[in-house]
Amino acid sequence: MAEILKIENLSVQYQVYEGVLEVIPGLSLHVREGERVGLIGETGCGKTTVLKAAAAVLHCPPAKMQVDTIEVCGMATNSRAGVKNVRKNVSMIFQDPSTALNPTLKISTQMMDILKSQFPKLSRASYTEKMMDALRSVSMPAPERVLDSYPIQLSGGMRQRVCISMALMKDTRLIIADEPTTALDVTIEEQILELLDHLVQEKKKSLIIVSHALGAIRKITDYVYVMYAGNIVEYGTTREVFQSPLHPYTDGLLAATPKLTGDGIADGIAGDIPRYINPPKGCRFADRCPRASAQCREQAPTLQPIGSGERLVACFAAQKEAKAL
Repeated sequence: MAEILKIENLSVQYQVYEGVLEVIPGLSLHVREGERVGLIGETGCGKTTVLKAAAAVLHCPPAKMQVDTIEVCGMATNSRAGVKNVRKNVSMIFQDPSTALNPTLKISTQMMDILKSQFPKLSRASYTEKMMDALRSVSMPAPERVLDSYPIQLSGGMRQRVCISMALMKDTRLIIADEPTTALDVTIEEQILELLDHLVQEKKKSLIIVSHALGAIRKITDYVYVMYAGNIVEYGTTREVFQSPLHPYTDGLLAATPKLTGDGIADGIAGDIPRYINPPKGCRFADRCPRASAQCREQAPTLQPIGSGERLVACFAAQKEAKAL
């Protein structure tokens, strides 16, 4: 199956007053055609940075990026032609709609620009109908008024729905969704996730989605990457990862998810994400891990296959246990 997105050995640093933040030390990620892939982890672990790098919108500077390759639909993104290819084949839903929309332009103008790039010869009436259909698909109230409004005249939830409709309006092969249901109430959230799921399956698009709503990730994705402090620590089918997590961080992350059964509030994972200035040379999760050994503090584990499937885990303890079986 063809790869829509290929990231190999991505490293990202930020120069700040205190020194250099080593946010992502060397990360690889793949999304194949038609796949729905989740990316989960705590706030601040670098998920948005990875997505921005994939979409060729990571600002350098302040970021300093090194990578063996980032390819979208088989073309590297490190050239003008490569960036143009990204704009053609990738739609991105940003986490913060306030910064994703131009505050000086009406919604109709911003949506029209997208349509003209995709369908340059349509009539104005056809453009208007497509914009209305896109807004209706995300349950936008009074779409006519919204089209004639500036972003500041809309609520946060309405702005987010505009951003989602703009992403879904494009005829692209990959949708990158960074917390797409931020600022939406739970009923609209369910509709948006169902819409994304339906679009991906019906039109055979690929999807990579970041969300703290692990229930949503479990429901609509086929595969999941678990990310901690800039590293991918576990990968596998969503069913396998959620049913039998191998990495101690994945286990703690899933255990901390609130349950509908009302079994009390989980304690969460003790400790904090390490500082990215002079991070530990070994496993970045070692100080919070109940299974850490001396090896974990001296050497950083790499992703290794477990079993005969597509399961990968970066944990010395899990790898030793798998070999012992």
